[in-house]
Amino acid sequence: MSARLRSQQLHGHRLFGALFISGAIIGLVGNGLHPHTADLAGAATVQAIAGNGAWVAIHLAIIGAILLVIGGLVGLAEEMTGTPGEPLARLGLVAALLSGAVVTVSSAIDGFVMKALSDASVSATGTDGALALSISVAVKDVDFGIWSIGMLAFFGVAFACFGGAVVASRRYPGRFGWIAIVGAAGSAVAALLQIVASGEVQAAETIFFASSLLLTLWALALGILMWRRYSDATVDTLSLASAVPDPQA
Repeated sequence: MSARLRSQQLHGHRLFGALFISGAIIGLVGNGLHPHTADLAGAATVQAIAGNGAWVAIHLAIIGAILLVIGGLVGLAEEMTGTPGEPLARLGLVAALLSGAVVTVSSAIDGFVMKALSDASVSATGTDGALALSISVAVKDVDFGIWSIGMLAFFGVAFACFGGAVVASRRYPGRFGWIAIVGAAGSAVAALLQIVASGEVQAAETIFFASSLLLTLWALALGILMWRRYSDATVDTLSLASAVPDPQA
């Protein structure tokens, strides 16, 4: 492999690190601003959404963060090629791509559809208001089911696979893998609690908030490590490339 080709590959890995970093930072903001309470009834939830002027922006941030982190996971899976962690990384990538679509759709329903329905429910009166409220609650219940499955598959299965891949590959300190596994386990527990209860549970909300925060910080730390590692390697490669004459010159 030529030094210049190696340099191009290293720049690609820096890009994946940047995706992790940007996705994690945006995710921290979106997750921090999103309410994490489960003690509101259907009508109270609709009123809370209608009264939240930042609701759409919060969910845009969450969706953007999910897509950016998935991009980082693509790069991480590529790094696992040729290591004992490759099979788990491939499985994790498939899970992330499929379930990432699920949580993105769920976030879009919660952020955009529910906002429009909630505004309509609050502004409508009489029979129209009651009908709009019933539709809003029904859509919220459907979205809850979609989100619970997405939470289990994306934050649980996908990140557990990548955590195991990191541990098995030995390309990063083992703690990076175990942190992802712990965060994934917590997310899976939260999802299962919601699925068993067939509704939002405060314990699940609290566990998921802590677990998703841990996974977000993991993505941030891993992104910084990837950026630094491949930035240093790029400098060394470029120095080598400038020192070796080009045979085609």
